[in-house]
Parts: sequence; structure tokens; C-alpha cells
Amino acid sequence: MAIIELITSLLLAAALQAGTLVETHVEEEVYEQEPVEYYEPYEEWYEPTYYAPAYDMPTDGLTMQGGVNEHDGRTETWYSSNVLYHYRTSEWTLDSEGFYRDADGYYVVAASDMEQGTVFEGSKGECKVYDCGCADGVTDYYVNWL
Repeated sequence: MAIIELITSLLLAAALQAGTLVETHVEEEVYEQEPVEYYEPYEEWYEPTYYAPAYDMPTDGLTMQGGVNEHDGRTETWYSSNVLYHYRTSEWTLDSEGFYRDADGYYVVAASDMEQGTVFEGSKGECKVYDCGCADGVTDYYVNWL
């Protein structure tokens, strides 16, 4: 190993004397990084430039397009027989708006916080509970939409 180092040193010295090898010295330049400017959080300065009225609660009662209606402290929604077919659907009739009604004219609804058979006033009129499966405080009207 020592012989290789000796030969390398002699060759470098000879190349320097002959001018075929130029010794260079590189100075490392150090730059200071400027401090990064931080901005306010997004929520503090952002203001929307548009208004999306589609997210307003409908004021004309429960509709297929509106989807949700508030009435007398309850949230009214709908579920379609074309998506979830109730086993008693054949006993009920459709009104002109696409809502199911029973033989006594009651709107067919689901309400998990009421006993089945309970009759109460909804935004459409008298409702009768035939199903459950929705959150407390929700009246789910059975419809034939979609």
C-alpha cells in the first residue's frame, strides 16, 4: 500500500513541476438564508366570492330537489321505494306528488323515536309511522321518486 501512495505522490509532484496539473483551491461560499415570511391561516382571511343558494334549506316543504325540510322541531327527509322497497308497499297508494299513503289517507313515514302506528302532524298532513331506521327527530317520508 505504501508503494502505491509513494508513486502517486511522485507523479503528482512531477505533473505540478511540468505544469500539466494545476492545483486549485475552491472556497466555499456560504449564504445566509433570509427568514421565511409566514402568512395568516387560510380561515382568517378567506372570504368566498360566490354564494351557493343550492345549500339553503327549502322553504316550500319537502321536495325531491330540496331533500330536507324542517317542520315543528323535526327534520323531514324522504326515502324512495325505488331504492328501498318496503314489504308493505303494495298496500299503499301514490298521491299526485309521489308520496305513499295508506288506506286511511295517512302519509307513510319512518320515525325511529315513535312507536309504529303513531299518528302525528307533519308538513304534508297527517302521518302514520310504519318504519324506523332514521335518527331520532327525523321523519322519513316514503315516496316513489327517482
